[in-house]
Amino acid sequence: MRGTRAVLVAAFALAMAVATQAGAAEFRMTTFEPEGTLYWKLFPLALTDKVKLVTDGKVTIRPFGSGVLAGIFEGHKAVRDKRADMAFHYPAFEVNESPAAAFIGDVPGGMGSDAKVLWLLEGGGYDLWKEYRASQGLHGVFCGLIGSEIFAHSHKRVQKLADLKGYRYRTAGANTWVMKRIGAAPTLVPGPEVFPLLERKGIDGAEYLDPYGNHQLGFQKVAKYVVYPGIHAPGGSYELLMRKETWDAFPEDVKAKIQLACDSVVLRAYAGLQANNARAMKSMDENKFNELVELDREVLAAMRKAGREWVAEKIKEEKGKGSPWMERFAKSYYDFLETWTKYSSFQVIDRK
Repeated sequence: MRGTRAVLVAAFALAMAVATQAGAAEFRMTTFEPEGTLYWKLFPLALTDKVKLVTDGKVTIRPFGSGVLAGIFEGHKAVRDKRADMAFHYPAFEVNESPAAAFIGDVPGGMGSDAKVLWLLEGGGYDLWKEYRASQGLHGVFCGLIGSEIFAHSHKRVQKLADLKGYRYRTAGANTWVMKRIGAAPTLVPGPEVFPLLERKGIDGAEYLDPYGNHQLGFQKVAKYVVYPGIHAPGGSYELLMRKETWDAFPEDVKAKIQLACDSVVLRAYAGLQANNARAMKSMDENKFNELVELDREVLAAMRKAGREWVAEKIKEEKGKGSPWMERFAKSYYDFLETWTKYSSFQVIDRK
């Protein structure tokens, strides 16, 4: 069996090398965003353009909006079952199947994006990420970073912990567990359904994207209160996901160029989003309809505590299944967070 697999992998690698040299390598990529949206343009569309540029057209990625090759939450599954060659993917969508993926995507009550990128690139996080994906027969390339999301666009004014009791709240991933823990009533709704549900007041509030992303979609027009900071999703990261055999078949120079393209996407999209996030917050602060509400410290503390409790519970469950990944990620992640939190006071934070 191993011999057969080795032959197949070698044949695939040879075919890939020939196709790359001939300029004919094209890969179908599913995404979690509908075609034409802001995030579509900033991430999957930008990535495909950059990969084509840096490889001189030898590698072409054809992106498909969510729902075409796979559903929003199914990118990793579509890669595994070969509906897609690649996925532009938010790993936090996998937490019910593999909770360790939250550390790649986002952990409620965890690191902000400033610390997250440092942990990934200089704290061992990205190496652990690639090792984890390899254990699944996959390969993930760090290919996107966003700032903190809006905690809620809300019909109700929520600021204190008591305000969240019974609060009907759209969320996803590990934050569903966390919000239940602090007394809210969370519900999971796919991205395209969030706005109409909030508009017709089927929920009290919703989290979805960062300030700019939500502003572009018009969330501020249908719910008065804009609640921040996004402690539920403090610093999310995205990945270009593919089967390991696909990655291994690329020549080393092509691998380096794909990583370079993703590095560019990370930097350019992050800078654009963060600058526009501030502009979006300014717009919502200055209009006559919205009210910006900052969560009390007790909420932030409760969210951090509940996030750590979720992690501890999942470590126990995953160890019982023989999986070390939840514990390995948690140690690396929280060790870095502790050091950064304690010793980052040298850094100037430009905030009133």
